[in-house]
Amino acid sequence: MRAETAGSLSVTFSGAPDGARLSGGTAGQGTLDLGAASYGGAFSPNVNVQKLRGSFVVSTKFGLTIQQSSQQLSTATVMAALAVPEPAFILRLDGLTLGTTPQVVQGQARLGVMTQHRLEIEVPSSVTEKNSQLHNAILFQVIAN
Repeated sequence: MRAETAGSLSVTFSGAPDGARLSGGTAGQGTLDLGAASYGGAFSPNVNVQKLRGSFVVSTKFGLTIQQSSQQLSTATVMAALAVPEPAFILRLDGLTLGTTPQVVQGQARLGVMTQHRLEIEVPSSVTEKNSQLHNAILFQVIAN
């Protein structure tokens, strides 16, 4: 995840109090570290594993804060999409299955307030250790309301 500023809005990512660790930089930049996980469970704090028939879901929470320098607006729309198509895993953000087309995650996000979001990655049982690494990114787009 990476923070960027375009126009008068800026987005900052942070670790949630009950979420996985955000590593690799400042609070606004870095990688959400889910650590190692398997059908047997997760090995990192605040990372959960739910066992399903034929798959398992690894999940955690993270924070997102939207700021506006002029403070003329009070809300914004948050959209999310995958950077590239994901053939093996299913990624969900706040229950929405992500694809390469942006979808509205939050229609009225209050500016200046950290909102928590839940990331879920569903891993099918057909995935082996050889092809188990996920190499994708979630792109966020924020539009002033």
